[in-house]
Amino acid sequence: MTTPEKLPSGFLGINAKSIHAPRTPNTDAVSRAKAKGRLHDLLRVSQSVIYDPAAAKETQHRTCWCQRALTSPGETLGVRRNVDGSGASLAGVSTCGSVWACPVCSLKVCMQRQAEVADGMKAHVGNGGYVWLMTNTFPHEAGERPLADMLALQAKAMQKFQNCRTYKRILGKGVRAGSIKALEITLGSHGWHPHTHSLVFATPDAFGDVKEGDTGRMASRLIDELKRAWYEALLKVGLCEPSQLSDVLDHGLDVRGGQYAAEYVAKFGRDTKWGLSRELTMNAAKTGGGQKGAHPFQLLEWAAAGDGQAAAQFREYVTAFTGRRMLTWTPGLKAALGLDELEQSDEEAAAAQLPEEEVVGAISAADLSVLTARSMLGRFLAFVSEYCYDPATAQADIDDFMAFAREHERRASGAISAPYWSARTRKFYDPEAEAK
Repeated sequence: MTTPEKLPSGFLGINAKSIHAPRTPNTDAVSRAKAKGRLHDLLRVSQSVIYDPAAAKETQHRTCWCQRALTSPGETLGVRRNVDGSGASLAGVSTCGSVWACPVCSLKVCMQRQAEVADGMKAHVGNGGYVWLMTNTFPHEAGERPLADMLALQAKAMQKFQNCRTYKRILGKGVRAGSIKALEITLGSHGWHPHTHSLVFATPDAFGDVKEGDTGRMASRLIDELKRAWYEALLKVGLCEPSQLSDVLDHGLDVRGGQYAAEYVAKFGRDTKWGLSRELTMNAAKTGGGQKGAHPFQLLEWAAAGDGQAAAQFREYVTAFTGRRMLTWTPGLKAALGLDELEQSDEEAAAAQLPEEEVVGAISAADLSVLTARSMLGRFLAFVSEYCYDPATAQADIDDFMAFAREHERRASGAISAPYWSARTRKFYDPEAEAK
């Protein structure tokens, strides 16, 4: 194991003051911090996938420059750390605000949108209302057509569904105050599978005399009528065939109560327990876990491993979704709930400092270039989250990591080329270092 005596003199104070400082690690926070760090790795993959070498710089997708430039002239960037050690970020660095193409910005924007949705739900329930979760989907076989075409047809089907007599009669004035719609997309064996989640702000008896099944799905005569109306909308736009009537009635439209839905959607989140509002907003921030029903960010994992088809599919996805809103509120719903009609833009939400963050140090623009060129920004932020908890030594720890990073080759394949680095940095980067 490397000892302090073998390190360059500039490292001695760091080892003496902070490496052996007593601490009680928050293992849950550390895990979350490293997961967030991985999002930066996926961002680098996204940038390489969507970058068009034949296009001019100013026409590239804005995600290509996320976390790679300064927002204003200056020599340093603030390093921010969550007080609980669950994450870290840089102040003064460019952000793109894309919930579709950027795993890093997606997480922050989704957190902001989740808070807005949660406030809306709280206000509605506090006024005696009830929030229902309605999911609209269509047969998977339709997913074999181009994604942009499917999204256009799905939007047309939703418009027909919400404008039909059945929908207006059941969820009309006096029953439904409004809805919040979110578009989700997954990829399966039949290709793309977009579907819509809607939070329906309505009365407790909006769907009549409902009965809850073993899986949490609600059943009632009114829900059956809505299922039929959804089938007819899909049929009109060409997203299903008459022979698929039974399949659409069984699986095309799903209604659940708010509390049960919160448990049902827990698997979608970064935490073990999500509320209903997290189901609606956090889909863009998850990476998925397998081939069946994989989220588009999972494609970045596969693309990083050399899967050319996954890279092409991710480009198709970004092209189709760029410019779309993640959430759509019914006009007037926020006002009815007593909420501010003005909201942060996605770009503002991505760049904002979270209330639980504090500045613990700084790096230079040249340091950012070092981290970016070596694909080490995610590792650096995870390191800050776990180890830069002591204000007295945080900057020294940051400088230590930068010295470590500079010893790596640009776009390193993983080989360790640095002859010396602190024991703390060595252990973080290589857990087996203690045995060496």
